Amino acid sequence: MIKKVNSAFKETGLLEYLTNNGEKDIIIAGLQTDYCIDATIKCGFEHGFNIIVPAYSNTTVDNFFMSAEQSYKYYNEFIWNERYAKCISLEETLRKMK
Repeated sequence: MIKKVNSAFKETGLLEYLTNNGEKDIIIAGLQTDYCIDATIKCGFEHGFNIIVPAYSNTTVDNFFMSAEQSYKYYNEFIWNERYAKCISLEETLRKMK
């Protein structure tokens, strides 16, 4: 899959792949909490997927408004959790995968 924009769902075939394989739950991890990860979580949510974000599985850089640590906490604890995703520990994520 080649991703050229912020969301992993935009023109990548990911939505079709997940739909064709009957996937309902997806785990999202990666770089740029406040850009790519945010867009992918919200698009996945809009497409009806159950989103799981394991703790400390995304990161970003400082910006003009917040440090990377502040951005991480803002998105993981206030924006996504229980709205668009379940932000849970890695251990809980692994249990859900079994």
